Amino acid sequence: MRLPRVHIDADLVPRSEVWLDKARGHYLKNVLRLKPGAAFFLFNGRAAEEFEAHLVIDGKRVGAKLGAARTRVTESSLDCEILQGLARSDHVDWTIQKTTELGVSRIRLFNADRTQSPLKPAQLERKLAHWRGVAISACEQCGRVRLPRIEFHANLAAALTAAPGPGFVLDFTGEPLARIARVDSNRIKLLLGPEGGLTAEEIEAATAGGFLRASLGPRVLRTETAATAALAITQVAIGDLR
Repeated sequence: MRLPRVHIDADLVPRSEVWLDKARGHYLKNVLRLKPGAAFFLFNGRAAEEFEAHLVIDGKRVGAKLGAARTRVTESSLDCEILQGLARSDHVDWTIQKTTELGVSRIRLFNADRTQSPLKPAQLERKLAHWRGVAISACEQCGRVRLPRIEFHANLAAALTAAPGPGFVLDFTGEPLARIARVDSNRIKLLLGPEGGLTAEEIEAATAGGFLRASLGPRVLRTETAATAALAITQVAIGDLR
């Protein structure tokens, strides 16, 4: 039987006891219906390890008694960074979830020229917390013990300053990504737009910054599908996906 995995934003020390937040306590106690002493795994996303844990219930409080740590080799050998123009909320969530499962290292979102609802500074903290939660849930499911970094930039220029080329920008005029991604490197950057794609000016800015045009084929993919497909292609070419 596969044991549940739960993330906690706290320092973890072998043989110690920690208390879970209400959401995760509810999940273990009321959704999974685990009983006191039931086994599960706990990780904090800061190291390549997770802890054996046993459920502790004290009234309304739900916690864990930690056992020994065990190293998990689940991180990809490919250090991959995705730069994506901000799309609709559900599309962004889907991108974060699926690329996290595939092993993405960092996700940089930015307000693109064709972003339908640009993110305002007042919304940033709430959105980053939500996106982090999506990534945490994906890590709990797929077995990862490190969380991908998620950052937001006001525009493409700021994103390129933070993550300059070389890299690949998705564009129908480019060479097939599956062919040109076979480079002697374990680091890669993938740039793509929101719904409607990047503008010609944005693609020119990316190529001027060291990004090569790359194509995923003749069909028009949704933005969240394109990000996932591009990462899967590079994982097969130079990563750990077989």
